[in-house]
Amino acid sequence: MLSSILMLTADGVPSAEDVSKEVAFLSDTLSLLRDSGQITNDAFLEAGVIQGGLNVLSSMISNDIGESEVNQQMHSLVSRGEAFRSKHPNLDSIIESHR
Repeated sequence: MLSSILMLTADGVPSAEDVSKEVAFLSDTLSLLRDSGQITNDAFLEAGVIQGGLNVLSSMISNDIGESEVNQQMHSLVSRGEAFRSKHPNLDSIIESHR
């Protein structure tokens, strides 16, 4: 999850389209991982919080919300991604292996 966030935000504010594509990728991948038993339902639900944050980011960008607010959302997502990685250290690499 953190890799997704960092990839999107590495060059500043991403496009809403890029964020939406990443949300779709995460949604599909996390569903596959949960259905195959590779991740727990709890991990799936916790990842949903980050997906929701990415959806908010996409909406903010689409609606031309000020750059400072968008940057705050991106910073918040990085913090959440780091906390998620601490709790689920292997999940990021598992997700990335599905690209």
